[in-house]
Amino acid sequence: MATQINNSATAVYGYGRSSRDSASSNVATTNLITEYAISGYKESLNSTFRAGENITYYIHISNDGTSPLYNVTVSDNLGGTGSPLTFIDSSAVLNINGTNTTIIPTSVNPLTFVLPTPLSAGDLATLTYIARVNSGISETITEITNAATIQANEGSSTGQIIQVTPTPSVTIPLEDYADVSMTKSVSTNEITVGETFSYTITLSNSGNLDATGVVITDVLPANFVISSITTLTNGVLTTFETGDYTLDPTTNTLTLPNTSSALTITVPASTTTGDGTTIVTITGSITA
Repeated sequence: MATQINNSATAVYGYGRSSRDSASSNVATTNLITEYAISGYKESLNSTFRAGENITYYIHISNDGTSPLYNVTVSDNLGGTGSPLTFIDSSAVLNINGTNTTIIPTSVNPLTFVLPTPLSAGDLATLTYIARVNSGISETITEITNAATIQANEGSSTGQIIQVTPTPSVTIPLEDYADVSMTKSVSTNEITVGETFSYTITLSNSGNLDATGVVITDVLPANFVISSITTLTNGVLTTFETGDYTLDPTTNTLTLPNTSSALTITVPASTTTGDGTTIVTITGSITA
């Protein structure tokens, strides 16, 4: 890397019988270019992460010296302890001075890339690749710090090793979110007119925040008459009265809860034991 050199001068002078004064010049700046110098930094398109999500990384490498660098090598720790990231095969692209080529890692543990050609003086290389956050990542991990060691040989393939310092890294925090999925089942495979049966809706939240203000819309069978609606969350059973929901008389579409209800539906966040759940049970019968 170039070293900036700053230089200035001062002068003292006299005038009259005994007066003295001084003057200072401006600062003249130049850069001392070393024969072998390398720099680099790392960045990501992603500002947060979720389990199972893809993260795109960029590693920028520059030859700041006057002579070529050989065996330019990038070694990525994929998030360090616990290996929270997995490299996506065939996702890596190398760009040198604006020209893209695919690049295959020489190792995936640790993830290692070796540039196929020397990096000439003034060259800029950008390595792009994608890693997936493991779906089983520990709930205790609230951020992923991904570091990459960048080094090369000076002047030849056997030259002295030069390395980027400090080690380039990117820290991405866990996104705060709720992610709700829904399944529905029925209490029996066969019914008769007037027979009581139930629909059960299970809401599962894999996110780390509670899902609040949940509103369910359900087109119930024609002539289905509701006898009760309950929710079960964290062991607490809540009963919704007829004023807490709306049933469209034309389409038999249920809205639960309605805007006038004081009751709400919340699906708790996931924990180390699994997804948070809320179970909605709609009981009734079909009239003739």
